[in-house]
Formats: sequence, C-alpha cells, structure tokens
Amino acid sequence: MVNQRKKVWTWVFGIGMFINVLAIGFFVFNEFRHRYNPGGPQLKEVIADELQFDEQQRAIYAEFVKNHQDQSTTIRGEIAAAKKSYYQFENKNPQALEQLTATYRKLDSLNYAHFRDIRGLCKGPQIKAFDRLVEKILTSSNFGFMGPRPGR
Repeated sequence: MVNQRKKVWTWVFGIGMFINVLAIGFFVFNEFRHRYNPGGPQLKEVIADELQFDEQQRAIYAEFVKNHQDQSTTIRGEIAAAKKSYYQFENKNPQALEQLTATYRKLDSLNYAHFRDIRGLCKGPQIKAFDRLVEKILTSSNFGFMGPRPGR
C-alpha cells in the first residue's frame, strides 16, 4: 500500500513538474517572440528598405535618425530622472508627476516631428507605405505600450 502511494505521488510530482516546465517555456517563448532581435537588421534599415528609399533619401534619412537618437537619448535621461524623483515615497514631490508627464510629452513631440520629417522625405507610393508602417510602429508592443501585437 505504501509502495503504491509512492508511485502515485511520484507520478503526480512528475506531471506537476512537466506542466510547470511547459508553462515557463510558453511564457519565455512568447516574450522572446515579441522582442527586438539584436542580431537582426536595425529598425532604421528595415524602415529604409520597406520604403524603398534611394541613396539620396537614405543619406537624409540617416541624418534624421542620428538627430532623433541624440535628442531622444537626452529626453530619456530626463524621463529617468523624473521617474526617480516621482517614485520617492519618503520625500514626496508634488511637482514630480507634472515633470514626468511634461517629459513624456516632449518625447512624443520629438517622435511626431521625426515621423513628420520622414514622411516629408517620401515620394509618391512611399507615402502610403509610410502611413502603413507608422500604423504598425504605433501599435507594436514596444512603441504603443498596450497596442495589439502583430498576428493578433
């Protein structure tokens, strides 16, 4: 009788472990599937290729990207500082939320201007392709925060 209980508990334990490993594998796989691939092409290259920019457009676009990255790095530093100030629980800072909101507004304004500049660079059918591409970017899990994921 005791030997049979050991066998049952061994099976229960084994099935439980299998279900846990399966669940963890599902969550890890699902998370990695929606992340940027650092070994793959850069987003700026994907955009330039999808819009079929010519060499002159690529040169101008590269300048747009460099300027945007420089400016957004500065703003992201400001966001980090504002978050640090806002999440102080012992020393409340009533202006911290307003500062954080203003800094995010600044980043969104920068992104909007960047997209507007890129759209201005487009010619003919590239404009419609750009509009579709912006729709994808805005609803992606990285940029749109809670937007729908591709394939859903």
